[in-house]
Amino acid sequence: MKKYLTIVLIVVLALFVILGCDKDNGTEPEKVDEFALVAAKGDVYFTNYLTPGGLPVNVSISDVYDNLTDGNATNDPFIIDYRSATDFASGHIKGAVNMPLSDLVDKVDDGTIPKDKVILNVCYSGQTASAATAVLNLLGYDAQNLLFGMCAVDTSISNTGQWLGQIAADEHANDLETQAHTTTTTHDFPTLNTGETEAEEIIKARFKEVIAPGWPKINADDVWDAPSNYFIVNYWPESEYLAPGHIPGAYQFTPKTSLKTDTKLNLLPTDKTVVIYCYTGQTSAQVATYLTILGYDAKSLLYGVNGFAYSKLEGHKYAGAPQPGIYDPILEKP
Repeated sequence: MKKYLTIVLIVVLALFVILGCDKDNGTEPEKVDEFALVAAKGDVYFTNYLTPGGLPVNVSISDVYDNLTDGNATNDPFIIDYRSATDFASGHIKGAVNMPLSDLVDKVDDGTIPKDKVILNVCYSGQTASAATAVLNLLGYDAQNLLFGMCAVDTSISNTGQWLGQIAADEHANDLETQAHTTTTTHDFPTLNTGETEAEEIIKARFKEVIAPGWPKINADDVWDAPSNYFIVNYWPESEYLAPGHIPGAYQFTPKTSLKTDTKLNLLPTDKTVVIYCYTGQTSAQVATYLTILGYDAKSLLYGVNGFAYSKLEGHKYAGAPQPGIYDPILEKP
């Protein structure tokens, strides 16, 4: 009996040592709060809206033109154009690399996208490019969005009249609500389970899972047809939320202060689609992309208020592209 007990004790001790060594060797996965790691990045980024190097996240075509024609190639950005290959071939900024948004993280991982250059993201209207801008900045790149996309550059290039069609509609200019809505109902934050232990890797994994299949967007008509189906966020200062007004039932969230873990982020529901809208859809594209990565069912309202109440805006309007030819020195066209 003594021998039997001794053998059992030896086996138990051996298993304890083996399991302890396995844990020390990293075979037992490290437990982290993935949501908290990503939100810590977002709390900083969505407070200042600057690239890691301190640059504004939006840049005008005139500033891009000045940069590319200043005779100093060392400060030129690495340009990514997310339009279709056909439209890219009809005209693009010289030196731009054409690729779909879905390839973004793969091109980060294989080194195609450089870490030592400013990244200029370009699309049709500035909204897909804004989604890419948010992801790259959260990953530590200096990324900027070309304001209003190629629609601000040259409307003789194919499919660059999208903004003109949107602002012409103006269909809900007289339907804005001026009554304020508030909510104090708080919600638990989503839980992320990618298995990664670092914020950047969690963001990459979530991008592939929820952004690469199609970045989160919604048309204005869908929201206006049934606004009660959504938790609608008016991402404006309070004064403009009240005048000219907002989509009926929308809540006001102040840019740079509200969507943080220690302020109003916990007011967003996890059991309802959250629709974010701004002036142009470019800031809301960044926010919706981030919130989707965080685990929310979030969507950006395409073209913002420009797309349904253009005449009510005092600023932040699409002013139209210049006459064709103005920016030809930096363009490659057939």
